Amino acid sequence: MDNTTIDIKNIWQKALEKMESEIGAESMDLWIRPLNPLIMEGDVLKLEVPDSVIYDKIKERYEELLIKNIRELLNKNIQIQYSMAIAPPDIPKPEPIIEARPVSPAVHTSLNPNYNFESFVVGPSNRFTYSSAESVAKNPGSLNSNPFFIYSQPGLGKTHILHAIGNEIIKNNPLAKVAYTPCENFVNEYISTLQNKTTENFRNKYRKLDCLLLDDIQFLIGKERSEEEFFYTFNSLFESKKQIVVTSDRSPKELTLGERLVSRFLSGLRADIKIPDFETRVAILRQKRDLYKFSVPDDVLVFIAENVKRSIRELEGCLITVGNYGVNMKIQLSIDVVKEVIRDHITSIEHDEKVSIDSIMNVVAEKFKVEIKDLKSQKRTEAIAFPRQIAMYIACEITDMSLPGIGEAFGKDHTTVMYARDKIKHQILNDPYNNALINELISKIKTVSNK
Repeated sequence: MDNTTIDIKNIWQKALEKMESEIGAESMDLWIRPLNPLIMEGDVLKLEVPDSVIYDKIKERYEELLIKNIRELLNKNIQIQYSMAIAPPDIPKPEPIIEARPVSPAVHTSLNPNYNFESFVVGPSNRFTYSSAESVAKNPGSLNSNPFFIYSQPGLGKTHILHAIGNEIIKNNPLAKVAYTPCENFVNEYISTLQNKTTENFRNKYRKLDCLLLDDIQFLIGKERSEEEFFYTFNSLFESKKQIVVTSDRSPKELTLGERLVSRFLSGLRADIKIPDFETRVAILRQKRDLYKFSVPDDVLVFIAENVKRSIRELEGCLITVGNYGVNMKIQLSIDVVKEVIRDHITSIEHDEKVSIDSIMNVVAEKFKVEIKDLKSQKRTEAIAFPRQIAMYIACEITDMSLPGIGEAFGKDHTTVMYARDKIKHQILNDPYNNALINELISKIKTVSNK
């Protein structure tokens, strides 16, 4: 492809669409969308990177996938060359934490502007943490909320809350010096400063912040020198009445860190995030569905919420998978289809009791206000044939009966059952009303059969 014909912005958007289905929306928002494609020169794509935190993560985890997706779109081998958005040209990797300024504060602090309080779905499982975080953001450094320690299982929203606190502080005070950093990055940077004998620069940078947001403090476990360095950084900020917010996958008492550091965490505000309840999971799915503009019926969202319980990250990942499946396969999504698409993510699929053909006929006949004997008759009027075809389709879907066996129950041969199955399946894929109707009938049949 001739470089003059390449619309790099368009190619970039297509690459992002492909990546989102592979790594999920949260990772995309956090690490990929902050990148800015500048120009394509020969086989080299030049990307602008906000800071070295994102640069390191891209190099470590996402560069190979980026190159693969862009190469497939351009049908040519490419390389990626990076430039830092705020660095002088002669500095290849700027310090990741730079004092915030009124212009584009999120770039200067490694904060993701999409992670804010407005986009966080609140429920009983996280309401205290959310309220506490809002309070911290309004009054950073306050004696009764410093340090602020947030803990939960992975994927329940800790990182979102961290970014929301930082974004709110910057919103209220654009000159505030706020920094978000994963603990892994803190450790790696400290090791680098030891090697380069630049520890003083490292200390000045972290100890002159107004707010430090440190993600996944458990990464310090077993790294004694890094833990000691963080301890002194913590003390310096705390004594200066600067805000410290830390997240972990376990409570302070469960951290096998030094007693003096754990005691600091225990002295401040602590809040945990629990697995969200059913209603909160549904609310999250609805919000994300609207955000991504997916055409996913509410009954499918309810099914996902009922069965995917471990983490919000996994919940969102299932929605993205299901949404893209519907778009790419050009079908209306039903519960039975979705069950297969996300089978590996479902906490437990309860095996339905044996569904009888009589149960199917009873529910369908009641729905369409016809007699069961009519479903078994030779009548071919639309008022009878359509319910009969629906009953045959459902029998094919949720029973172990053979086509001849189903046909025998209705007084028909197996070719009639095949025709009915294929006709209704086509209608489900192309008509949301019929899709919802079938889902409703199957749900009622299973409820009746399991009583």
